[in-house]
Amino acid sequence: MLNGKAYIITDPDLAQSAIRNRALSFDPHLRDFVQGMTGPGVDAATMATWDDPAFFGPWVKIIYGAMAGRPLLALNVSAVGRVAATLNVVGGGATDVEDLYRWTRGVFTLASTDSLYGRENPLRADGRLVDAYWDYEADVSKLMLKLFPSLLAPRGHRGRDLLERAFESFFAANRHEGPDVSALVRDRRALSARFGMLPGAAASIELIFLHGAISNTFPALYWLFAHVFSRPELLDRLREEARALIVEEEEREKEEKEEDTGGSSSSRGDERKRVVTLHIDRIEERCPLLMSCFRETHRLHAAGVLVRKVMSDTTISDDGGTAYVLRKDAQVQALQTVMQTSPRIWGGDAAEFVGDRFLKAAEAKGEAVAGFAPRGFLAFGGGKHICPGRFFASGELLGSVALLVSGFDFTDADGNVLAVPEAGAVPLTASFGKPVPGSDLRGQIRRRPGWEDVHWEVAA
Repeated sequence: MLNGKAYIITDPDLAQSAIRNRALSFDPHLRDFVQGMTGPGVDAATMATWDDPAFFGPWVKIIYGAMAGRPLLALNVSAVGRVAATLNVVGGGATDVEDLYRWTRGVFTLASTDSLYGRENPLRADGRLVDAYWDYEADVSKLMLKLFPSLLAPRGHRGRDLLERAFESFFAANRHEGPDVSALVRDRRALSARFGMLPGAAASIELIFLHGAISNTFPALYWLFAHVFSRPELLDRLREEARALIVEEEEREKEEKEEDTGGSSSSRGDERKRVVTLHIDRIEERCPLLMSCFRETHRLHAAGVLVRKVMSDTTISDDGGTAYVLRKDAQVQALQTVMQTSPRIWGGDAAEFVGDRFLKAAEAKGEAVAGFAPRGFLAFGGGKHICPGRFFASGELLGSVALLVSGFDFTDADGNVLAVPEAGAVPLTASFGKPVPGSDLRGQIRRRPGWEDVHWEVAA
């Protein structure tokens, strides 16, 4: 995929110029990813369909259409509501967790995929599939070599096979037409069926979509979670801020007389408990510190490579006006980690997590932190290939963390403040590392004092 000449960019102004240049495209690499990441279900006929603008254009349009307005809010309420449903069963005492990374990964993976695939979500129907996906994710770079996958990447190969067979059954039984399946899934399958794509091929393509939906969102959530719960003072500030998202039963009844809140994601449940609703549509406006922490997590931990192919000779320019010629068919690679941890750009504390870094910088410029984009920050890419699912990812991530912060305490196994584990190397096909092997990830979950009797709901 990366044959021939390559330009490596480490300057933030050149990176912005490159990703906004329409002569640079990610599309050829996306095609390579589709072929490399999928199993035998994607044959020449399937790739011919993928290459057909009459298919690919509407396929992308469906994704963009679901990533805005009420459809986006519905997805986020559904995902965070399922996190709430899991947390509502936590008892009043301490619950021991053997591995907080795996625990949060399991909760988030099921919640996010439930919001997409409904009550017959293949990952929930088969208890093996959450681990199967993450085995696949860990081995994607090896699988893309297409060389003896069962030998070079046995766990990932098996995980991919399990997932593709599960989604083939899901589509073959028309379970994607269920009333609680998102239009994002239903409409894409209807499109592929119109083009004659059989359930097996559709399942393979679905794996690409699934990978894009959760492969980087969960790791970003985990590192944000770890940083927040390892800093008691920051946690207190976030909890105070998050109160602006919370409406208790009596207050909610008053508000509903004045405005349509869009409904709640879950039933009241145990009538003996206080019902508290978290309004996730208010986060961007009312939780600037949480938004800042989210961006700081991306700055410090996102270490991917933004890759583009030069489709025709073009030029890019730095802040001083110096132009650089890029030749057709060359590769352009912008290194996130170099720009996002450079002391020259971020100061002497560039290697440290500073929760209010973006908040202070935005306030200094008179801007809202949610839309603030300083030099050297490339969290979701940019230009015409900016991540289409960034608002879904950030919405479910921020809503989940706001819920955890508001109602629960997370400590280490001895009840002490969590420590942030060391992050391992980032795979070529990912943007975030995982805790290094051997990290002590044991922990405990408790309901916050004063919030023990709460049944959480989520609304927008």
